[in-house]
Amino acid sequence: MKKMISCIASLALLASFPAATAFAADIEPASEPIAAVSTDDKTDISNIVGHWKYQIAEEGKNVTESVIDSGFIDVKDDGTFVYTDLEGNAQTGTVKVEYDTFGGTDNVPFFAFYGDNEFYIGCYCHQNDSDVYITGNGGMSQLVRDIQSSDDTEINEIPEIADEKNADKKETAASRMDDFNTIMAIMNASPMYTVVDAVVDDHVLVTDGRFTTISDFKSFIADTVTGDLRDGLISECDECFTEYDGALYVKTVGRSFFRFETESGIAVIDPAMDGFTAITIGGNQLFGNGKAEFRFDDGKWKISSYEYGEWRDIMAVESYDFSDLAGIWYEDTEGSCNVLNIRKDGRFTFSYDGNTDFGELKAMYWLNENDEKTIGIELVKNMEMSFHAGFEAPDENSCNDIYLDQEGCVTHYVRQGETSKYTIEQLADMAEKDYEEKTGIRPVNALPMINADDSVTIAVYDENEQPLDAYILDPNTGTGELHSDKSAVNLPQTGNNSMAMAGTAAAAMALTVAGAFALAKSGMLRKKEDEA
Repeated sequence: MKKMISCIASLALLASFPAATAFAADIEPASEPIAAVSTDDKTDISNIVGHWKYQIAEEGKNVTESVIDSGFIDVKDDGTFVYTDLEGNAQTGTVKVEYDTFGGTDNVPFFAFYGDNEFYIGCYCHQNDSDVYITGNGGMSQLVRDIQSSDDTEINEIPEIADEKNADKKETAASRMDDFNTIMAIMNASPMYTVVDAVVDDHVLVTDGRFTTISDFKSFIADTVTGDLRDGLISECDECFTEYDGALYVKTVGRSFFRFETESGIAVIDPAMDGFTAITIGGNQLFGNGKAEFRFDDGKWKISSYEYGEWRDIMAVESYDFSDLAGIWYEDTEGSCNVLNIRKDGRFTFSYDGNTDFGELKAMYWLNENDEKTIGIELVKNMEMSFHAGFEAPDENSCNDIYLDQEGCVTHYVRQGETSKYTIEQLADMAEKDYEEKTGIRPVNALPMINADDSVTIAVYDENEQPLDAYILDPNTGTGELHSDKSAVNLPQTGNNSMAMAGTAAAAMALTVAGAFALAKSGMLRKKEDEA
């Protein structure tokens, strides 16, 4: 038991690559590395010989949760190694077997990587999986054996593979996408690649001289795509094609097919050692943009999967918490009354020049000039059309400024400070409960609006989206009057002074309300949470 505890503790003590860099020599080497004395076969240097992917964990995680490829490490029989980073920079060193000693008696062997006499990483010899060595502090990095590589031949020693591996990924992606277009067009009997010659019933002649046999076409598929996509397309070939008199014929079909529009350029995102993603800058009216996942297979970059659709859908952030953006934002321009009101669920209202737009925030990946992803927040009104406005998502430490870009014009918005005793969400919640107490009718929706004099109007609605009444309130006291009969209200006394916020969102609606219902500065639609 003591030895097990010591071994676990040593994992936390063994320094390794920091997450931000591939190699960081921040540990001084021992004056003389301890000589390796093999006590069992697991400490033999041959166990670490081979071609390894070096992977680091994402920030705040460990390798069991998420990893990022950071380079290759090639360990040779003589105990030397070569580390090659993502940019192709190489660094050499040696691997030795050393021991961590605990309590003066427990010696735990580990493979220690040295370069220029400086310690880089270490991984304990006795690990469960001989193809995965956890390295670093608390599982922040790992070495994963690259099974696809030959034990005797390094990938960079094969010129044609090295050329393809290091080629411009945009050019490679465009070329493979064009080849994929050829596959789709021929398999679907496009007139661009076929001609009717009435020799084979229900088939047309393939005019592309590269393909005279089914085998030719299958080989082209295998050179272009990989994985399940390859297997699926190849399995269709025998049903799709036939050969006659030294020529290839394809069955006629009456269906459309997707093609990548590569003419406007390609963006390469998320590049890694064995894969990357490419998306077409241009799209078409029928299918939109195309996105392809690439994997390195048999010495070539090949398409492993693809999808197509609107840019906003393809580049959407899977989940985004809008709560940090929730609040009221005023344009920081003298004389401007433009106000952006954001709810925690991402619904918004935008008031400008006496008009109000309602909609929903969409988080999506934007690309900078280097095709690096950053998260942008776009305002989409009416749930269907773009509002043609957005801003870069602020970081956690700077959530009091928004630079809204609306059709090329950037304006600065600042968050309204919490100066009132009650937030508008609390006032809306109390108004709903007060109205139910007075009338027996529970409003379904509420539209809180901040007026020019800083009072708050809460318009309440029934299930048919018709206005029931409105409260005009002082946000510091919760007192005011009803719009319908001017009767006084004191929500902290009559309404339920609950601090709970209304949560789930309904579609925002631009409703015109007369008199006190009119929006003076900003507003937002709200729907109460379902009763538990």
